[in-house]
Amino acid sequence: MHILMLGWEFPPHSIGGLGRHTYELLRAMSKKNLIISIILPFSDYKVIPGIKFLSVSLIKSSSVYNFIKNPSTLSLYGELSTEVEEYAKKSIELATAESFDLIHANDWITGRAGVEIKRRFGKPLLMTVHSTEYDRTLGHPQYWIEQEERNAILNADRIITVSERLRQQLIKNYGVSAEKIGVIHNAIDISKFYGNLKMRDPKMILYVGRLSLQKGVDHLLKAFKIVAENDKDVMLYITGEGPQLKDLIDLSIDLKLGDRVVFTGKISDEAMKQLYSKTSVFVMPSVSEPFGITALEAVASMAPTIISIQSGVSEILKNVFKVDFWDIRQMADMIIGLLQYPAIKEQMSSQAYTELATATWEAASDKFIEVYKRLIGDLT
Repeated sequence: MHILMLGWEFPPHSIGGLGRHTYELLRAMSKKNLIISIILPFSDYKVIPGIKFLSVSLIKSSSVYNFIKNPSTLSLYGELSTEVEEYAKKSIELATAESFDLIHANDWITGRAGVEIKRRFGKPLLMTVHSTEYDRTLGHPQYWIEQEERNAILNADRIITVSERLRQQLIKNYGVSAEKIGVIHNAIDISKFYGNLKMRDPKMILYVGRLSLQKGVDHLLKAFKIVAENDKDVMLYITGEGPQLKDLIDLSIDLKLGDRVVFTGKISDEAMKQLYSKTSVFVMPSVSEPFGITALEAVASMAPTIISIQSGVSEILKNVFKVDFWDIRQMADMIIGLLQYPAIKEQMSSQAYTELATATWEAASDKFIEVYKRLIGDLT
């Protein structure tokens, strides 16, 4: 099989789970009996032997990154829309030279290219949906993005979501037939993380991710206020960037936590792995989370983990604490309990770590390949 994949985020141009998903899936697929070409909107990328990279040389630093940091900047809409259109046009040109059997698009931003290539060449279109505009905006979608997303979802021959939670969203918000959507959860390469190196800081709490309302970091700060009143030495590290950064800094000052909260900004992968391995409690308090790869990374680092019930990763992680994002009191109690009872932390982290044995990219790639085979067989 020859698969034409359409990607937007890819190392080193990654913001969140999309870039990591695409890279790790391709790395696993490169060991299979496949021919894979991927079209990216930039010319610098992390090479994977056996994968053919095609660059439209469209951008060096995509507007999508600026858009995610500051989605209220209206002038970016036109620029990003133009890039989506240019990516589609140039992808068609590149596809002309490829003898492919199936198109695999990732998220709305490559959806237009996928639909147009499908129409031009008559090949089946698989779309992986990593999140929806309803998730990203907490139910207040930007019209043009929602329309791009809707068009791609409705025109795809088959859809894969990264969680059952996200699958139900597509059924509800886009009227997609349940039979058209399958679920393949994200995975983790535990060899890339340090596991238990006995280097924990007993007073360190960690959040890693984008700083937006969707991620619920404001709820974590309010819960941490209760924790800090209970323990004078505990510290909260918030790693990442996004449109809510200033508001979160202001909130930490209003809560009189200025000397107890560290905003690290964006850091290197190596520095992030070190933080995971040092933290005593990892918290992912998302208001609406399609999956949540950072929770898997924390578990792979053997960090005791708290996640919101509103996250897709809660479908596969059992040995973690789960809390409603809005329940600040319970979130604080969970953090305090883990800080005060090391035996619970050790048992939780050890048992959660064993759950990752089946959450591999190798297994995920095999599931995708089965979808490829069925889709090509059904439509040829």
